[in-house]
Amino acid sequence: MKTLLLERFKTRQTREFQSHNREQLLKSILKIKPRERYYSQFIPLLEDLDSYSCVVRDEHADVLRISLVNMAIYEFYLFAFGLSGAFPVSRIFVYNCDRCHYVHDQECGDLRVSKKNHLYCYELTLPAATEREEYQQRILNDLNTRFHLEVRLEKEQVVSDIYFNEMMGCPAATSWHEQTVMTIKPMVMMS
Repeated sequence: MKTLLLERFKTRQTREFQSHNREQLLKSILKIKPRERYYSQFIPLLEDLDSYSCVVRDEHADVLRISLVNMAIYEFYLFAFGLSGAFPVSRIFVYNCDRCHYVHDQECGDLRVSKKNHLYCYELTLPAATEREEYQQRILNDLNTRFHLEVRLEKEQVVSDIYFNEMMGCPAATSWHEQTVMTIKPMVMMS
């Protein structure tokens, strides 16, 4: 059974995988794998690799492996919510914490320095028959446990067109459209 992936994240071969055969591509990104057959694990940045996502379903071994490599926290959430990797960072709102820790954009200054400190790798293995909605929820649960964030997708109304109302002497909206935004807040811990 083949699973078609939406064009969410750039999936590309990195230099490391180009010289190896298909079997190498199917291997785990973890140097030391847990004993359990099915697991999820975060690891620090892998220095020599570009950011990528990889979903491999091996029905022979009954394993679905999802590898998200060298990604910022918001990119993990985009993947888990099924959103495009090209989702505009201008529509991601971070409340009560340092935006640069979660979202990397021009406001963060030297991106090379800040990215190195705030990029992670994540790998999840599940039974091969696991559906997309189920593994997306599992990723969300792991993210919430690891980072203690409340991340939501919300719809907001945005003005599409305006005109100058001469009678009122000010601009007035003529049409609206709805767009998706992501909000990131630290979870409030109850004692």
